[in-house]
Formats: sequence, C-alpha cells, structure tokens
Amino acid sequence: MIVHKGTNNKVNAFITLLYPQNKIKFNTGKTRNSNDFINHLKSIKRYVIKRGIKRFILVIDNASFHVSKKTSQYVERQSRWLTVVYLPKRAPFLNPVETKVNRNLKKDICANYCYETEESLLWSIRKYLRKTGCWPKI
Repeated sequence: MIVHKGTNNKVNAFITLLYPQNKIKFNTGKTRNSNDFINHLKSIKRYVIKRGIKRFILVIDNASFHVSKKTSQYVERQSRWLTVVYLPKRAPFLNPVETKVNRNLKKDICANYCYETEESLLWSIRKYLRKTGCWPKI
C-alpha cells in the first residue's frame, strides 16, 4: 500500500546560466508567473551590479511569463544593462537551460522520488543546483 496525500504540488525554479563563468543563478518557489520571473531578473540585476557588468544579454524562450505585458514593461525599464533575445517558439533544444540543467535536475532529483513535503523537495532542488553550480561547456 502506498500512502499519498492526493495532491501533486509542483515546485518551480527560474534558472539562468551565466556565460562564460559556467555558473548558475537560480530562484525557486511555488508559483511561476510574471512577478516571480521579475524577482528573478532583480536578483540577476544585483549580480550584474555587484560585479560591475555593463551589459547582460539574457536569452529566453517564449514562456507566457517571459513575454507578458508586465514582464515586457519591466524589461524595457532595464535597457541600460539588459538585452533580451527570444528563442524561436517550440525550440527547447536551443535552450541550454532545458538541455543541460532541467533535464538532469528532473532525472536526478524529481523522477521516481517521493518527497514528504514541498519544502523537502525545494531543499533537494536548491542543494542540487548549488552543488552543481555550473554546467558543461556548450
């Protein structure tokens, strides 16, 4: 007998691969919307300012929270330091986050594991991403 609480709650991670440092900047949470993505962009902005980076080029797919009106307005206000390049629709194979990070994260942490709580799943994801900290050179 397998006891299950009857829900399949998800945990979301916003992951940015930093090139050429081969490092990962990430934020985790329970939702995946424009506000959460903008918060991730704010953490990238802090990273950029702290390191004195003049221009950050962000390559993203066309997820609804990436192209929403709210996100677009925020991105426009960040034009001094941020350039956004959108990948073609339905082309996850062009997105290194999908091919290098998400695939391995799902395989190593999420698939065939049963976590007692969302918090334990979040803890495992954060630990994995911190431990990995980088990805193979593209």
